[in-house]
Amino acid sequence: MGTSASHRSPATPEWDRVRELYQEPHPAPGQIVSRIIAALDPATRHELHDQAVVGCLDTLVWGSAAVAEQGLEEFLAGFPAITEPPVVALAADLRDRATNYIVASGAASRFGELAVDALSNTVLSVAAGEQGLLTVRAAQAEDNYASFARQGNLSQLGVHFFAHDFDRVFRYFVTRDLSDFIGTEALPTVSAGSRLEDQVARYCRSGAQQIDLSAYEDQLQQIVTLPIHDRIQRLQPLAAKGIIRGLEVLAGGA
Repeated sequence: MGTSASHRSPATPEWDRVRELYQEPHPAPGQIVSRIIAALDPATRHELHDQAVVGCLDTLVWGSAAVAEQGLEEFLAGFPAITEPPVVALAADLRDRATNYIVASGAASRFGELAVDALSNTVLSVAAGEQGLLTVRAAQAEDNYASFARQGNLSQLGVHFFAHDFDRVFRYFVTRDLSDFIGTEALPTVSAGSRLEDQVARYCRSGAQQIDLSAYEDQLQQIVTLPIHDRIQRLQPLAAKGIIRGLEVLAGGA
């Protein structure tokens, strides 16, 4: 199942409460997110940390350890678009690795697609740092990304991933219903709808930074040394904890 907005939210009283907010002028992003979380059924909550999502988290944290060990130039040696700016090449390489894993393992899912985007966005953000995508040099991009492994901070890299993942997931939840309300008094234009999506996404990125995975740092440092099958198996409960904690934090916006 894809992430197209043509897949409307379920016709339940809980989702009707979400849709009610799209008819109000200037609804609070936190309130929208809180109602969406209340409307999620158990199956969807589980899908938020399915195998494809875990595969993206694995690619991100393993990649930091691999770049720390090999260096960025060697890590990207087989990547065909090495002429791209280094941060862009790194994000594209890791995106390809995650996508190949998802396809090969038959784990494709709607939230997996969103997690691949979150992986790319996380890499672009953390590897570029304050220098910017097009101006950061390869050595600095390497330092920025590899530092999470070198400094024993893979748990914080995971938090960055969850922040971008919640951004993509809640954009999806909003977008699949919002088009029904474009042209109304509350959302008179497509631009108004886009601004509301952006506000929800910013709320999610900011709120998810409160997730604390530091207790799992030693586990993460060990996990990234394992073969991929073992890494995925070991990361599954950690990913579930991150998603569940994130939902708890974000639900507090009511």
